[in-house]
Amino acid sequence: MTSRKPKDAKGAENEAQYAEAYPFHVKRSDGTEMPAEYSQYERVEEGSKPIIEWQNKLGQALAAELLPDMTQLYYLPEFPAHYHLRVYQAKEDTKRSQAKHYYLFGYPEEPGGSKARKYYRSPNHFLPHLLWLVGDSEDRGDCACEFCSGSKPITSKAAKAKALPSSGQTTVAAATSAPPSAPIHSSSATAPTQKNTAASQSDKQRPTNQPSAGIQQHTPHEPQIAAPHQAPAPDPGPSAPQPPYPVAHDVSVLFRAGEVVWFKNNNSWRVGMILASGAALTIAPFGHPLYQTQEVIKQETDIRPFLAFSIPQINAGLHEFKGQALAQMDWQVLQEKFGAHTDASRREGLAIEATKLAATRVDQCFSTFNPLQGTVLNYDVFGGIFLGAEKICIGEAVRILFKREQQDSAPEKGMPIVMVIEMIYVGRQKGNLMLKGSMWKLKYSSLAQQPETSSQVQLPATMIGEKKFRDGILLNRGWRVEWVLLKPNVSVDEAAIRGRFYETGRLTPILNPAQFETMLQQQVVEDIQTLLNNRGDSNGPRVGRVSNRAQAVAGAVPVGVPASLGPDVLEA
Repeated sequence: MTSRKPKDAKGAENEAQYAEAYPFHVKRSDGTEMPAEYSQYERVEEGSKPIIEWQNKLGQALAAELLPDMTQLYYLPEFPAHYHLRVYQAKEDTKRSQAKHYYLFGYPEEPGGSKARKYYRSPNHFLPHLLWLVGDSEDRGDCACEFCSGSKPITSKAAKAKALPSSGQTTVAAATSAPPSAPIHSSSATAPTQKNTAASQSDKQRPTNQPSAGIQQHTPHEPQIAAPHQAPAPDPGPSAPQPPYPVAHDVSVLFRAGEVVWFKNNNSWRVGMILASGAALTIAPFGHPLYQTQEVIKQETDIRPFLAFSIPQINAGLHEFKGQALAQMDWQVLQEKFGAHTDASRREGLAIEATKLAATRVDQCFSTFNPLQGTVLNYDVFGGIFLGAEKICIGEAVRILFKREQQDSAPEKGMPIVMVIEMIYVGRQKGNLMLKGSMWKLKYSSLAQQPETSSQVQLPATMIGEKKFRDGILLNRGWRVEWVLLKPNVSVDEAAIRGRFYETGRLTPILNPAQFETMLQQQVVEDIQTLLNNRGDSNGPRVGRVSNRAQAVAGAVPVGVPASLGPDVLEA
């Protein structure tokens, strides 16, 4: 075992967590040296915090793919030969957030090819190529990375990958047919266990999917593992508000009116807002005030949650408009600037850029509905919220980011942790959004064990549906799952909410039909939530609260096209 030794003080936090982590050596490399003319990308010093973070994430991701039954932490002691991290700071960031962008260079360039160097923009982006490097295949056609495959969607699998363990590390035996049990702690680093996990969900990076065409992805945003978001709760007074509103009419609907989603448009994916949901969904595609779109009717199978894909990078000439409503921009001037007033293809291209701007704004804002009579001092209380692209109501489950030290134990692989929303409140002075609820964890139990959670506990429909789906798969093997309360009365700010919690049995057949069939055949359920991004991952400024849903998409959909939010939604 090896201790991580960052050179800078900021990287010291990684040392404690990875003090006894195992090195995962990657001996093969296809990397090439970086040419001198790329001096605007400054090389990151070895041992610095960004390098350690990349190497920790990559080592843990490799272990999750290749050693799924191991419980130890892993890291890369070094990148493959000639691969190295460089930093670039965009000019538009220098006067504001001083944001720095880190890229991994080293991908081999073709002789006589374009001078534009290919680089990996995040650990997730590089992972498919790294898996290919540790595998047996010499054929780049077996590599699933963007550059080798020529395919925009990035997966987390590579063909015929095998581990190259270092000393102190042992390959694991083939998984048994039994489902993962509760964590089994072992003092031996080499002893395989029944726990089907290599790290907590906070440590394992989810894949970043990208739309295939129409809106092309250039820079998937690598979401940061949230630092703690447990926030001090306002004094709730003697009692929590009792919502006078009935359960939302669309609580059982996968995609809801007012939500922003991706929808299939021939061979590409576009962004739009759902106007009405039902057996078929009516969607208003995003455009801009001088590029009017027509409503389309789509089936559920042709729609993806907004967080299933990342927003592509916006044209540099439009960065100054990030966060603005499209209705506030002078599109006549912009059409002339980009030559879109005379060229049809450029007109279409500008409309795509407008869609990216609108989608980024939506992701960074929120609006509230159904005001409640509450007793929270200096806060207004609500029954629901449009948080980024999604609609969330009191009594529903959401995906949550939390501190590692707040976990009572590492979650089992494929087993989600959620927060059931009990209160939504917004500060009257600062407009800060807070949410209060209870934390729940899904765990495996044998049929012979007594349930930990009473059947009388009222859980959201999605959590009940998740348990029913998993129980049906595990029944013949003598196992079941149950939701266990981790912590009641937890208050968090908006940055802690990753997004809606989706049932595996409903979303997986849409996102990945092949994976769903594998689940059924192998009777092992994987957590579909790992295929989703987090709300707020888009590379844009925080917009905060807007007055209503129409203001969130102002200028992106034609004026006078309202979403049928339903009789149980009163925006306020």
